[in-house]
Amino acid sequence: MAKILVADDEFLLRAMLKDALEEIGHTVLLAENGEAALAQAKADPPDCILLDIMMPGMDGYAACAAIKADPRLASIPVLLISATTDLRVVDRAEEVGATTVLPKPVPIEELQQALILALNPS
Repeated sequence: MAKILVADDEFLLRAMLKDALEEIGHTVLLAENGEAALAQAKADPPDCILLDIMMPGMDGYAACAAIKADPRLASIPVLLISATTDLRVVDRAEEVGATTVLPKPVPIEELQQALILALNPS
């Protein structure tokens, strides 16, 4: 399975995503904000990155843009999580190079499908 980096400023959501992803066989790395996610990705590049959009300091958009700007990390799929359904979120996500945007809270079935598509592009 894959090594997935999960970044969210909400401890409970990080823990829930970690448990759900480990239950289906993935290895999970955790970060509490965008800066920590970027540092973690540089130190130990994951197969996929799951970023909350709204985090203090470096938000998910900025973290995704920084990841995509780094040649060593640019090919890693980035899935953004958003509590809003505003269509501008999707446009902004595309601008910064995100693979997709998922709703928050993330239904595990939808997360699994998004990971399959992100990790196995055809």
